[in-house]
Amino acid sequence: MSRSGTVAFISGGASGIGMGLARAFHRRGATVVIGGRNRARLEAVARDCPGMEVEEVDVAYAADVEDCAHRVASRHPDLNLVINNAGIQRLLDFSQDSPLPLEDLEAEIDVNLKGLVFATNAFLPVLRRQPAARLVQVGSALAFVPLVAAPLYSASKSAVHAFTIALREQLRGTPVKVVELMPPAVETELHRGQTREQIRQMSLEDFTAGAMRGLDAGREEIVVGLARAARFGARFAPGLLFRTVNRPR
Repeated sequence: MSRSGTVAFISGGASGIGMGLARAFHRRGATVVIGGRNRARLEAVARDCPGMEVEEVDVAYAADVEDCAHRVASRHPDLNLVINNAGIQRLLDFSQDSPLPLEDLEAEIDVNLKGLVFATNAFLPVLRRQPAARLVQVGSALAFVPLVAAPLYSASKSAVHAFTIALREQLRGTPVKVVELMPPAVETELHRGQTREQIRQMSLEDFTAGAMRGLDAGREEIVVGLARAARFGARFAPGLLFRTVNRPR
């Protein structure tokens, strides 16, 4: 067991939110395993965090995820934290004359939704064997209001939100606490290469600090920064929120 008592697997750990959370837990003395598709980038993160482990895994493939879960659980039977963070976002315009490439349509669904479900299914058995464990699903403020320019990303995060609510109720009374972490727009590589100007972004450092505070407080829903305004606006002023998020920039 680690000094902090936390043994964590974090998908999408080579950059962005996953990397920020991995470093934060590592600084606390946790045992941390980061997963992702690019081993070289994973190892670059781990070099700065002595003792951090890496797992090359593509969450879009169920067999790949299952193999990863078996490897991690065999090395760390006391695994008590899984953070499903892997995600991609693409700007897709269905109004154009030609059909969009099928690989573009499949990618976000495969990674953002199917990958999260695959990892949940594969890691739950080891989490349930612990006295207490947490499964953290990284959603998005766009679960509350769609970004027109990123329709599949928005839809996948809405599905993650619904899945997490249902899963939390199914697992009540078990050792596994299901947590949804809902970021606003954060300064990460998620938006790299996009020409559309993003709504005001939160720094990765500030987001990570807010996320860790929510985890320390034991919350089931951790809504950070402007994501709080999105959740409030979706309830009380959905039209205004939609226009604000999708205002031309």
